[in-house]
Amino acid sequence: MTEAFYNYGVMLLLLDRLIPSIARERMMVCYVRYKSAFGSDNTTQVAKMCRTTGAVFSRDENEASGHQLPPKYPMDYFGRFNVDRVLVETIINSLKDDDLYN
Repeated sequence: MTEAFYNYGVMLLLLDRLIPSIARERMMVCYVRYKSAFGSDNTTQVAKMCRTTGAVFSRDENEASGHQLPPKYPMDYFGRFNVDRVLVETIINSLKDDDLYN
């Protein structure tokens, strides 16, 4: 379960960094038009994920000054998705007290 939450966070950060928000939004529109799936629960959740975060990343890896991050990024981005707080606390306590693979 710990690795699933880690991979979830990494996936969201890479999605935001590597695929510009306009491309994500257009892919979402294409999918909805293709499947006629507007309004379903999964489509709504994916649309939340594809919405712009306001972060702008430079394509030049050597130029870190080109990055523009909004305040409270990435916490607001992660906040779009409800995660059971008790489950997260259980995972953190497990990491503190026990072996990860025990």
